[in-house]
Amino acid sequence: MSLTHDDLKAIREIIRDDTSSVVRSAVREELHPLSGELEALRNDVKEIYDMISDLQGVVVHDEESQKINLEEKLLRLNSDLLAIAKRAGVSLPR
Repeated sequence: MSLTHDDLKAIREIIRDDTSSVVRSAVREELHPLSGELEALRNDVKEIYDMISDLQGVVVHDEESQKINLEEKLLRLNSDLLAIAKRAGVSLPR
């Protein structure tokens, strides 16, 4: 029994579909570890931006602090320290 032209065409399509799914599966497996690394990088960048934001707030206080007295400087410093500790989940002694 010999295969007809339609039979050969159907076989080629099956092979092409199977190959495509195998290739798609392989690509997904290769990209899966990269998605975890990408998420980690996003978190790192977010943390860096938060740190920069915190530092910019401290710099503003330093520029203003030259105009205020020592007691006010200490009160602001204490307030900033308590806020940072609260964000970090650290309880400071009173």
